Amino acid sequence: MVGEKQRSRLWKAGILRRMFAGIILVGISYFCYLVFFQAPGHFVYTHANTHAQCMIPQINPFDKDILAFFWQPDPIVCTQNTELVYIDDNDTVHVNYSRTHLEVVNCSYQNIIRETENDNEVLFKSPVWFSKSSKLTSDFIKVQCYDYSGNLLYERLHYHIYKSGKKFTSDENRFSVLLLGIDGMSRLAAIRELPKTLKYLQDTLQGHILKGYAKVGENTFPNMVAFLAGRIGYSKDFPVDPNVFFDNHPFIWNNFSKDDAVTMYAEDWPRLSTFNYAVPGFNQSPTDHYFRPFYLGINKMRKYQSTINEALLFLENQNIKVGKTSTLCYSDKPKHVLQLDYYKRFLKSYRNKLKFGLSWLNEISHDYVNFIKLADDDLLDFLTFLKEDGHLEKSVLFFVSDHGSRVDKIRNTPIGRIEERMPFFSVVLPQNFKDKFPQAETNLRTNIERLTSPFDFYETIVDIFKNEYSHSTNVVQYPLSRGISLFRNIPKQRSCADAGIHEHNCACYTSENIPVNNTKIERVAAFVVTKINRDLHHLKEKCITLTLNKIIEAKLVHSQLKHNEQYDDKKFMHNFIKPKEDTSRRFLILFDVLPSAAMFEATVEETNAIEFSVLGHVSRTNRYGNQSSCINDKRLKLYCFCK
Repeated sequence: MVGEKQRSRLWKAGILRRMFAGIILVGISYFCYLVFFQAPGHFVYTHANTHAQCMIPQINPFDKDILAFFWQPDPIVCTQNTELVYIDDNDTVHVNYSRTHLEVVNCSYQNIIRETENDNEVLFKSPVWFSKSSKLTSDFIKVQCYDYSGNLLYERLHYHIYKSGKKFTSDENRFSVLLLGIDGMSRLAAIRELPKTLKYLQDTLQGHILKGYAKVGENTFPNMVAFLAGRIGYSKDFPVDPNVFFDNHPFIWNNFSKDDAVTMYAEDWPRLSTFNYAVPGFNQSPTDHYFRPFYLGINKMRKYQSTINEALLFLENQNIKVGKTSTLCYSDKPKHVLQLDYYKRFLKSYRNKLKFGLSWLNEISHDYVNFIKLADDDLLDFLTFLKEDGHLEKSVLFFVSDHGSRVDKIRNTPIGRIEERMPFFSVVLPQNFKDKFPQAETNLRTNIERLTSPFDFYETIVDIFKNEYSHSTNVVQYPLSRGISLFRNIPKQRSCADAGIHEHNCACYTSENIPVNNTKIERVAAFVVTKINRDLHHLKEKCITLTLNKIIEAKLVHSQLKHNEQYDDKKFMHNFIKPKEDTSRRFLILFDVLPSAAMFEATVEETNAIEFSVLGHVSRTNRYGNQSSCINDKRLKLYCFCK
């Protein structure tokens, strides 16, 4: 009898284990399906003639078609504040005995430094012991504290701004440049997600938000290269080699450094950061203060945690809570707050010095646009600090993004697809700048309604660096370089071609549906797949040849967007589906391929009855995860499916 009961218990336990394993397997499978294969179709508004005058789309940010994709996530919950040590403004670390009942705590710190000729590894140096305080010699330290029995009480990374003694020039006669960026945020998304921040930006700081600012490249890299170097990424203009560091490229911060300005660059998500994803980054620290080692130190302490965090963040976006605290935290603070605090420390440490600062936030916005609203109060706090602490008196502030949401479901809508091409861009000018250069500010105000791009952003920074500003009311005449400073009068009749915006990225025009089941569209799709395979040909030992699976959408592209200032939703969409007749034959197609289940969109021109050409690049519109982990080519990773 006892044996039967035991067998019954074992049998039930076995069933429960199998059920649990099954649930886990289904959950993992569903997660992989959503992350790697499931993606919405995309309707793209494409400029059919980049040499025609651009009309900026006037769009309601609260259009009912996109509000369905926005919801209020739960607030970020981190652990309670347990900082056992703190760093003061004199490069000294102290034990905070108010946080413990112990009379004596033994702590050590280890300087965190970059590996030689390696932008992806850090070293924890030999420990320095202290029980009260100790002087520091680097920006980042790992701290461990123990009780009298040797039990670990505390372990955490800390940051501050270590001033090495290098002499920097005063900002007495020039203006500093402060950049704050959020990845993947359109102008309309900023209106929806950051109402407090934008109200303060416009009402109190009198900031200017550009309505016609458009991206010039698919993702962060080419857009950042455009405004930091004035170059075209992935071209002879700005070559990219997975084995060559970026140190010798002409980033604008180098100009500031040569003039003895102090520089800072901070960007989170070290695995996917702009100049490190599939490329080696920098051999030497690119700026005087560089936040990357801090994040690398976190990852070194918690191996594999960054990969796990990506899965947990996905679950958070589904309102599934796995733990008590958010993935967006490091210890007791959200990671974006830490990065903003590092920026604050940089500014306070170099008051009255000429500065170039860049802080770029990825994790809170890159994949899930709804998380941006969780930073509204913190961004408001940062802007308030800038004003009240006097840092905007001699600095021009640029609060910007690189593009709109690229892979989130909002891009399922026609309006969302325009947003993807029109990122947020704002600028705040010091009052004494406006007093000295009133025409430059007038030109900037005029340019709010003009087509602009990251190349113009770059030329604007160059003007600030050179301390040269336009006093002219004249409209800039052609021919000229692709970038025009925002302090000059940009032509109203400007086209995407004039602004350096390729046809595939220009959001000024629209298209109409055409059937996918016709011979012409099938030939267009087959042509694009052939082009992708041809681009991957030199990697054929690693990448599988792709085959066309299904054509999802096809559009006939037109050359002009109708626009009514008194529009409502119906009028707006009515104008989109009834554009003027186009004299050219251009197609926008969305299709998927096998075996990768990759979804691609491309703009294709029919050059004659039997020939086609792809305009711009072929875009990947769903996630690809680790599908292309076998190659390092940053551009081709979008297409490769490893064998």
